[in-house]
Amino acid sequence: MITDRSTERVALNADVVGYSALVADDLEATTATMTAYHQLVETEIAANDGTLANFVGDSFMAVFGDAMAGLRTAIAITTEIEERNADLPQPRQVRFRMGMDQGSVTAAEGKYHGDALNTAARIQTIAPAGGLAVSGPVYQALDEPALRFRAMGRQRLKNIPEQVDVYEFVDLPSDGRHRAMRRSLALESPTLAILPIHTEMVDDTVRATAGMIRRDLLHRLSVLPDLEVVDAPSEPSGPQGSGARYMVETGVHQFGNNVRVFAVLFDMDTMNVVKSHKWMTTVEEMFTVSEELADEVAHSVEVELVIGEPARLYAELDDPAAIEKVYLGWYHLRNETKEGWHRALELFGDVSRSHPDRPYGFTLSAFALWLGASNRWTADPEAAFDQAVELARKGSAGGDPTGMAQAVEAAVLMSRGEVDEALARLEHLEIVRPTCDVTYGLEGSIRRYLGEWERAVELLDVAMRLTGINKPWYPTVKASSLFVGGRLDEAASLAEGVLDYQPNNLEALLVLAAAQVEQGLDRRARATSELIKERFPAIDVEEWLDKTPYQRREIVERWKGDLMSAGAIAGI
Repeated sequence: MITDRSTERVALNADVVGYSALVADDLEATTATMTAYHQLVETEIAANDGTLANFVGDSFMAVFGDAMAGLRTAIAITTEIEERNADLPQPRQVRFRMGMDQGSVTAAEGKYHGDALNTAARIQTIAPAGGLAVSGPVYQALDEPALRFRAMGRQRLKNIPEQVDVYEFVDLPSDGRHRAMRRSLALESPTLAILPIHTEMVDDTVRATAGMIRRDLLHRLSVLPDLEVVDAPSEPSGPQGSGARYMVETGVHQFGNNVRVFAVLFDMDTMNVVKSHKWMTTVEEMFTVSEELADEVAHSVEVELVIGEPARLYAELDDPAAIEKVYLGWYHLRNETKEGWHRALELFGDVSRSHPDRPYGFTLSAFALWLGASNRWTADPEAAFDQAVELARKGSAGGDPTGMAQAVEAAVLMSRGEVDEALARLEHLEIVRPTCDVTYGLEGSIRRYLGEWERAVELLDVAMRLTGINKPWYPTVKASSLFVGGRLDEAASLAEGVLDYQPNNLEALLVLAAAQVEQGLDRRARATSELIKERFPAIDVEEWLDKTPYQRREIVERWKGDLMSAGAIAGI
């Protein structure tokens, strides 16, 4: 029990999400639930030597002696509530938003006052439903490698004079929120739920054919690479319980002998329509057009969720076999394996041979060769760079409208330390159709080496908007750029997101360790350093940094100093 009158403490503020709607739906049930949760909150706060400052209606405030005690309380309360929610229908589930701050707290006549309480209450308002957000001082105090946070940036909070650094704790058990953080980087394959087809007010013939339309659609979508398809009716909890980010809703409307078939692609996080399709046909023609409809929806899904904007451009090849090879090559490259790289080169080579009058096969092959040489997937990187330049020039001569061919050539020159030549290519970069993510990703990579970190971040953001599934090196380069610019919390958070998907990403680990050192998170930095040594025992980190073509030497020296402090580089 806290008895002193004024000292530095940790304040935890919590408020029920959607309380008014819960009361309006069922006042008696909501009152009973809050009574039970009041007891739960009191028990958990006392178990962690805290003091319940107040519990009024749907919110409470508690005070603790240290940040870990407050965090343990938040985890215990949320875990218990989620277990109870599992037995309740979605509209009756209760969740708190929670906020924590550390600072001055004054106790007088059993009441608590102070900046920490006010700040915690404001932070609570921007926490996710069922989640916990904490201030910078709390984050610093929780320097524990096993705890995971996501930077929410500097926030201007109501009635708080100065901006506050805020971090979301991402390991609470509330409704897949950790999955939502990972999916924000778009590194994982999207999951798509196919709902039952709506067939109200149609005759038996149309209803039977509608079932076939749905089966054709399910089959066609299931064969798309890098897409996980869920048959929603087979999931007891429906599409919401399937873990799917997207869903396709289909239906048939009948008007005598005419029918209208619709298919709508939704983002389930926002319930926004991503793409909508409608077709008019006759009852007799439904069977005939079923596969055509399935193909159209599948192509739309591939463009919107998997390949991204480049898919629209490559469709101009007007050759289904060549388009298929381009798409498959992208899929193989995205996996970033030596085997996938070899297969992508074969596929892109086939396209350049079958369509020597078009730039796409040459340009894509050039990019693949640059990527393979950069990742040392080839025994002779310099020869691969030479070939990449040769093919890039063919792509440029063939009228590459995306600028990718020129960007590849600039990236090769930068890798070789030919900085002026690389810059000259960038200065003359011609982008007729700004649809290719790789063009922006490559230029962003070059700009961060030049120390132009803000421009690099802008370019990487464009690249990530243009593609359905990001290549892991996009957020990795962005994290490096943010580190160069001193935006440490964002750099660390982004690097952690990459490592969730790609644990052996060396650059992401190095960014994370260095950012943690500069944030004063010594225990976390040491733990990250141990991971680097464990996963890359044969790599000389200092030599790796010396080989990066950063043009400002102080960036490399700063990085080295941080990694030496963390233990990733041996001290002298």
